[in-house]
Amino acid sequence: MFQSDCRRDVFLLLNDADFIYRPDTNTWSHSDGRPFTEEEQATAHDATDVELAVLSSTRKILLEHGLGDPAAALRILRYRYSIKFPDGATDEDIVAVMTDRDRSEYQRLRGIVRTDVRPEVVTLLLDTNVKATLDSRTWTRHDGRPFTKQERALVGSCTPKEVDAARAQMQLELDFEEEREADASRAFCALMDKYFDDVPDGTLIRDPASRMTAEDRVEYLRLSDILGPEMGVITDRTEE
Repeated sequence: MFQSDCRRDVFLLLNDADFIYRPDTNTWSHSDGRPFTEEEQATAHDATDVELAVLSSTRKILLEHGLGDPAAALRILRYRYSIKFPDGATDEDIVAVMTDRDRSEYQRLRGIVRTDVRPEVVTLLLDTNVKATLDSRTWTRHDGRPFTKQERALVGSCTPKEVDAARAQMQLELDFEEEREADASRAFCALMDKYFDDVPDGTLIRDPASRMTAEDRVEYLRLSDILGPEMGVITDRTEE
C-alpha cells in the first residue's frame, strides 16, 4: 500500500486525525478524542501531498466497502487543496483547482454528507455573532474571536439541513428564555408583595433587598439578574 516516499509514521498519524481544529488547543484530535500535541500537529502540517493522497485513497477504499466516515473523507480531500491557498480562500476557489477525478469525488462526498447534520457545523452557526460578522465581513464568535481558517471553511460548507437545525435550536433557546423570564417575573412580583404590599403607590425604594431576609435577598438578586438591572428599584406601585 505504501509508496516509497510516504512516511509510515506520518500516514498513521494522519489516519488517526479528525482534521477539525479544536478551539481550546487549536490542534486536531486523535480518533479517541485526545488533542494533538504541538509536535504531532507540526508533523501533520508537514505531510506531503503524496502522504495526503495515499490517505485520501485509503479512505475512499474503505467507503467503497461500506466502512469509514464520508465527512472525514471529505475533510481530508478538501484539506489536501486548502493548504495551498492563503487565508480566506472560498470553497469554490479550492474546488476549482482540483483534478477532475478529485472534484468528482468531492461532489460525491458532499452529496452523501448533505444527508446528515454535522454537530460541529451547527455549533459554529450557533456561536456566530451575526452583527459583528456583517460589520467586519469576517466570521466572528460571540466572544469576539474570529473564526480560524478551518472553521470558516467548515461553516462555509453548511447545508440547508444544518442551517435549519441551528435555527431550531435558537428557537428552543428563545422559547426557554421567554418562559424563564415569565417565571422570573411572576416570582419577582410575589417576592415584592411579600415585603412591599403595604407601600404607597408611587413610592421609590432604592434598595429593596435591605428589608429582606438573607435567603430572600439571594433570590431577589437572582431574579434581578434575569430580569435586568431596572428591576433593582421598585417604583410607582399600583393596584395591578
